[in-house]
Amino acid sequence: MENANPLRQLGKSDLWISSVGFGCWPIAGVSSLEVTDDWSLKTLHAAFDAGINFFDTAYSYGYSGEADSLLKSAFSGRREQIVLASKVGSHYDSERRRIVDGQPATLLEQAAATLQRLSIEHLDLIYLHQPDPEVSIEESAGAIAEIVRRGWARYAAVSNVNADQLRRFHEVCPVIAVQPPYNMLQQSDWLAIRDYCHQQSIGAVCYWVLMKGLLTGNLPRNHQFDPRDRRLTYEIYQGEHWERSQNFLDLLRALAAEIECTVSQLVIAWTLAQEGVTVALCGAKRPDQIKETAVAMHLHLSPAVLQQLDRWILAANS
Repeated sequence: MENANPLRQLGKSDLWISSVGFGCWPIAGVSSLEVTDDWSLKTLHAAFDAGINFFDTAYSYGYSGEADSLLKSAFSGRREQIVLASKVGSHYDSERRRIVDGQPATLLEQAAATLQRLSIEHLDLIYLHQPDPEVSIEESAGAIAEIVRRGWARYAAVSNVNADQLRRFHEVCPVIAVQPPYNMLQQSDWLAIRDYCHQQSIGAVCYWVLMKGLLTGNLPRNHQFDPRDRRLTYEIYQGEHWERSQNFLDLLRALAAEIECTVSQLVIAWTLAQEGVTVALCGAKRPDQIKETAVAMHLHLSPAVLQQLDRWILAANS
């Protein structure tokens, strides 16, 4: 294991952030099971102690802002030591149904509420969470630009966009970062926008790097899921897709043992070695989970290992 630089510049900004970021979705308690405030706070503290300074939340991370409340508690008095990113444009209604709303008034309202929840004067980064099919991407982009103009966020970003949406958004509201889903087995969303991001010096903050735990290698082929586990709704956790993923994971487990790291660390280090990727967002609900993944910031994979992984990944995705 060799040291790699754990801090990276995000786009053309003056933000230098840990290459492993903490994704706050699991501590929101919406889809993750057995989440408690006590463990969530311990996990946030463990992330910071492990060298993670980049924390990613959203207005809809929790039915009533639970993730923001935990962040406020964890980092009160240490605001200048962390980089905070949040997303606006979705929320839960009274029946806990997720609503996508990219109307400018909604985006401004949610941004203001986020600052109040966190008890801060500004965010470092504000994203449009995802395009609203009922609102033009240019209208939503204008609202994100207005949030930055008002000083509520230092920089703008956008999440879950295709190449055309990213171009149109960026023309109205220049962004320093984009947030796509990306992992060894799901690459199309990032690859579709990678060239444009390179041309415009836009950083990539990738989520689903471990595909909700699948690519940790900790779920054996015969794992019995809790019937309430929402991961069962994803195709990759079912039938033939599950078996093919497990075949791939068997290769990763052997390689990780050979180079003396965990499967999670191997997967994250590979992700961080990919062209254009700035940050790998990793969620966690226990301190040991984030401590393990944070180690990947310092793991350098040899060219031979990267080439071997690329061959396996190509075969797994064919």
